[in-house]
Order: sequence, then C-alpha cells, then structure tokens
Amino acid sequence: MSIILRSATSSAARVARRAPNAAQQVRGIHFENVVGKTMPFSVKSKPATALKITLFAMTGFGLPFLAAANHM
Repeated sequence: MSIILRSATSSAARVARRAPNAAQQVRGIHFENVVGKTMPFSVKSKPATALKITLFAMTGFGLPFLAAANHM
C-alpha cells in the first residue's frame, strides 16, 4: 500500500467520524418562522417600519456617493 493511498484512506476515515457530530449540530438549530419575528426590529407599526427600511436603503445606496464626494 502506497503512502498516498494510506493518507487518503485515513483522512476519509477522519471525515466519516466527524460527520455525525456535524449533523447533530444542524438538527439542534431552531428558527421561529412567525409573522413579525423574522425582522431584527419591530414591524407592528407600518410607518415606523417603512421609515426604518427607507433609511437603511438610503444609507446603503448613498454611502458610496458620499465617500466619492468626500475624496474629490
């Protein structure tokens, strides 16, 4: 048996031993998919939600233009 073949089989065995632990960790994660709980802020007030989303979008879109104007 060559060294390369032995190395490949031993690394495959190590990966096979680790696989059950990874699967158990994935199964333990739980996310609540409930209306109103999927956003990182409260969505009970429509005007406040619209304002928050608008400010977020304006910041993300406008920041490169502000940076370019600052460098000129």
